[in-house]
Amino acid sequence: MLELDNLYLSKQLKLVVKDVKNTYIRELISFTLFLNTGELIARCSYFRGRGDYTPWLEMDYNPILRNKGLEVNLFKIIYNVLEPNSKLFVTYIRDIQTITMLYKGVHPAETPLGFSLLSAGFTWFKNWYFPEGGNEGFPKLQGNKPLSMVDAIRQLEEIKKEVKNDLVKIKVDELIDNYRKSGNRLIHWEIT
Repeated sequence: MLELDNLYLSKQLKLVVKDVKNTYIRELISFTLFLNTGELIARCSYFRGRGDYTPWLEMDYNPILRNKGLEVNLFKIIYNVLEPNSKLFVTYIRDIQTITMLYKGVHPAETPLGFSLLSAGFTWFKNWYFPEGGNEGFPKLQGNKPLSMVDAIRQLEEIKKEVKNDLVKIKVDELIDNYRKSGNRLIHWEIT
């Protein structure tokens, strides 16, 4: 099970996992993620991996944490608990800014949601604007946790070539620096 219960986003707010259910797929569970105040963050599905299939977490996401300044902390916590080479899928159907920017052709890392994922250390992005022919739920952004420091730096350098926003380029440089300082390990975030 993905260990997200009782992790603090801030001094007052922590994550609460409820409604954990097994599914017909042995490696797949569903759960709901709340704040300790009772506010819904996401309905989630977590696949722990099998054989060549890497772990992934999908979140039907309610972006309430962005206005509280805690969205990056949420994704840093998720980044910390996911295994290397895992995937994170986050719906953006309730995120008008992200929808609007993506439909205009902006790179996923330059959207509010994508920038939060990037700031949390995710280094490869895809916009699933029409997921799997429409059978796989709402449109979502995919962010991958890198397999290694080398992969992280390579993927971040590719993002830097693709984006136009200077703030995103600065964040990419900052992350490359963090990965280089990590001593050939992936970043582990301290949430304050």
